[in-house]
Amino acid sequence: MADTTPIPCPECEKVLNVPEQVLGKKIKCKDCGCAFVAEPPKKAVKPSKPGGAAKPKKPEPEPEPKKEEPKKPAARYADEDDDGAVPKPLGTVDEGEDVARCPHCAKELEPPTAVICIHCGFNNVTRTKAESKKVWAPDASDWMNHLAPGFGALAIFVALLVLNIVCLLKMEEWMTDGFLDFLKSEEKGMDGKIKFAVKPGAFITFVLAATIMPMIKTARFAIKRLAIEYQPTEQVKK
Repeated sequence: MADTTPIPCPECEKVLNVPEQVLGKKIKCKDCGCAFVAEPPKKAVKPSKPGGAAKPKKPEPEPEPKKEEPKKPAARYADEDDDGAVPKPLGTVDEGEDVARCPHCAKELEPPTAVICIHCGFNNVTRTKAESKKVWAPDASDWMNHLAPGFGALAIFVALLVLNIVCLLKMEEWMTDGFLDFLKSEEKGMDGKIKFAVKPGAFITFVLAATIMPMIKTARFAIKRLAIEYQPTEQVKK
């Protein structure tokens, strides 16, 4: 007959005779159906009498582990005392003079009466902060593309102005001995001057009327592009 080891059921406490080859494996109690690992008890248990269940001795309670006291946190400051008290915040040193500072970034205003802070762009009058953006620096091609239309408009204005001046000085000569001599008449006036079918002043007025609006527009555009908005358009970095 194989050697057996009495092991109590942890549920109904009935002692079961377990063969040695089953020790360490999971078994099932026949009475209550509890499944557990068959491990031999530290002390031998007497087999139960037939018809009755023997109660094994209750294991002695294990001593409760000692609670570790929480460690004291390390001092955060060099002058922190042993009780963990935090020292008072450091005060400011009076330099003996009042310094005008920006209420937004607390940096010194340059000059002290400045309306806008050069460090953060805060406006001390409107109490608002200017938005900042990164842009590309304009190169030679940007300047050329921006100013070229202004120089073109200026050239057109100068050409029209010269045309009006020349017409004012040379119109009568052109109509007498020039390419407009077909407009002169063979008759002469009482003052001895040649009569014209169309007077020179009428041609001068017509040329001025035809060129006055282009001259005004080109002059305004040239002044705006070359004097007022002479800087190229900013290109924002993406």
